[in-house]
Amino acid sequence: MEYDAVVVGTGFGGAVAAARLAQADLRVAVLERGRRWPRGSFPRNDADLKDGWLWRFGRGLYDVRWLDQMISVQAAGWGGGSLVYANVFARPPADVFDDHWPSSYTRDTLAPYYDLAAHMLEVRPVTPDPATGHYPSRTAAMQLAVDGMGRPAGTVRPNLAVRFTDDPEVLEKNRHGAEQFGCTFLAECVLGCNRGAKNSLDLNYLTVAENAGVEARTGCEVTGIEPVEGGYRVRYLDHEQGESRTVTGSQVWLGAGAVGTTELLLRARDVARTLPRLSPALGNGFSGNGDFLAFVRRTKTPLDPDHGPTITTTSIVDCEIDGRRLWFQVQDGSYPRRLALLVAGLNPAHAPVEAIRGWTNRFRSGPRRGDNLMTLLLMGRDSSDGRLKLDHKAEAAVDWKYLANKDLYAAQSRASRAVARQLSGRTRLTPTWRFLKQAVTVHNLGGTPMGADPATAVIDEDGEVHGYPGLFVVDGAAVPGATGTNPSATITAMAERMVEHAIRRRLGDENWHAPELPDVVPADVPEDAAMLAMARARVQTVGHGVRFQERMTGRAHFPDGNAVVDLRLSVRLAGWKPFTEDSRHRLTVSGTVTVGAIATAAEVTGTLALFPDGDAVAMQYDLGFLADDGREWGLRGVKNQRTGNPLALWGDLTTLSFEVHPVEGERLGSGTVRISTPGVLSLGLSLRGEAYSRRDRLAARARFAGFFATNALRGLTGRR
Repeated sequence: MEYDAVVVGTGFGGAVAAARLAQADLRVAVLERGRRWPRGSFPRNDADLKDGWLWRFGRGLYDVRWLDQMISVQAAGWGGGSLVYANVFARPPADVFDDHWPSSYTRDTLAPYYDLAAHMLEVRPVTPDPATGHYPSRTAAMQLAVDGMGRPAGTVRPNLAVRFTDDPEVLEKNRHGAEQFGCTFLAECVLGCNRGAKNSLDLNYLTVAENAGVEARTGCEVTGIEPVEGGYRVRYLDHEQGESRTVTGSQVWLGAGAVGTTELLLRARDVARTLPRLSPALGNGFSGNGDFLAFVRRTKTPLDPDHGPTITTTSIVDCEIDGRRLWFQVQDGSYPRRLALLVAGLNPAHAPVEAIRGWTNRFRSGPRRGDNLMTLLLMGRDSSDGRLKLDHKAEAAVDWKYLANKDLYAAQSRASRAVARQLSGRTRLTPTWRFLKQAVTVHNLGGTPMGADPATAVIDEDGEVHGYPGLFVVDGAAVPGATGTNPSATITAMAERMVEHAIRRRLGDENWHAPELPDVVPADVPEDAAMLAMARARVQTVGHGVRFQERMTGRAHFPDGNAVVDLRLSVRLAGWKPFTEDSRHRLTVSGTVTVGAIATAAEVTGTLALFPDGDAVAMQYDLGFLADDGREWGLRGVKNQRTGNPLALWGDLTTLSFEVHPVEGERLGSGTVRISTPGVLSLGLSLRGEAYSRRDRLAARARFAGFFATNALRGLTGRR
């Protein structure tokens, strides 16, 4: 054999394999179809797609694949997807590993490998821009949005593989010996960082690999694999020379990405027939990781789309839909103006041409019109039951069940609109989704299922292909299902584990480990606290809730005169289960109150006890506010319902008798406020269910209306 190992691809899996195998003193060749993209070489000519942008035009940076029922966007180059990914290093919650994964894979067993990967990639959360001393506007805007939605505990600043420094103009060597400048917050992470501030794989794992002696061959696209005595022959097209060549190795590590690796194996089994014993499960378990893309536009808040790293925040949404738990994450995204060019790169043969052109033009000019646009990048746990296959051209296509994932997509769309609403903006979705319901994914996963049975799995838990010793899958194709989080950390950790196990077997040394391991310090996982907080919030909202608005006006009487009172309230029931378990049936109240010259549209908060058990009153309001002079005041009121008098029901339930007074003081006022007849109509029209599916929202409204009507009627008989 020419080499002990041949590594195909230099993404997160291939880069790990190249580095560790070389550090184990094995002879390693690395084949990468793309070119090297040194600092300053990434495309920036936004007038010409053929100038380095697309793989199909001169082997450019981006490979946009129309997989029939899904669109995949991936990168080509020395460093794979890390060249253009959004830098996020996130670990999925522990329960992700309960489905589809072998029992040997858990959050705990992978923890040392996650920590090792975090060390290699030098991750940390976003810092303030050293030029301004402030975080990007998007960061503050997302915090404003989640505060308005009552989800601040579910929002964190994730770890990013970016070099943040106090003086970004200083060129320094990182811990692996590669030179980097610091981040200057240009928001071009997904276009390739021309400053070299992005901790892409060419600046860490691949630097380690080359320092350890791998032979790197770029511009070499693998076209076939066949077994030979003692190993495998790998056939590839040398794009620079325009020739087909071969290389042999006792091991082959496939890291061409979920689509690329699966496509290569499908061709080897079904077209070239060089690997005929590959499992019939090949192609199964494909996932787009629940990716969903939306744009927030026309906000009143400046978002500075050209400022900051691509992503600065992660917000967790954890909810129930039709009795089934569903969670996903929402991330803010920059929108550098050149990004619109990539939208134009979507093949117009597959979508309405004018729709794509008009949509693209609007967004290309959008950021220049007030800097009030940003992307929302959402991902979650989709069904992970897609199937990759070969079409009539022997190219990858995917069978994808939209209906199996419609609840997830609908919830993500609703969450996008909620963020936009909090920022007084609007959302727009991609044209391929609006017209064709085709998702765009940058997180391709699966295709080579993992397990012990070759009938249902392609690889074992160490990534080795059943029936073909020495052939390994080490990239996203090996991930058994959607992670629901940015998957690069999991792919890297899995690769570290797989390669470590293989090296130990090969060397007969059960203690071999990555040389960097002694320097590793366990990394923080900011998403864990957010997931826990949102899981608790979901429990508190079991059964879904409602919200409505009401306005009551009247007068208060004080010893020194009367005052006009105006209450404008928003009332929220968070979840049906905790509401019914609370004997007081309390709802949360917010809004404003005006009390003569004492308080003018002062912010008011408190509770409303609605038909409390065993109480004579129908409703009790306990509210607090700050008067114009800064003192704390309280307002307590009740709605009393008379028994045996149906004609009085309307007046009883719309009239609030109250007392108002300083928290510390004796100036007591009392009076009544009422909901007007038009106000009752407005209250009814404002009633909204809070849930992520239309059916659940309607059910929540009906349940609340039934509760109200039943207790009002019981009040007439005195049996409540």
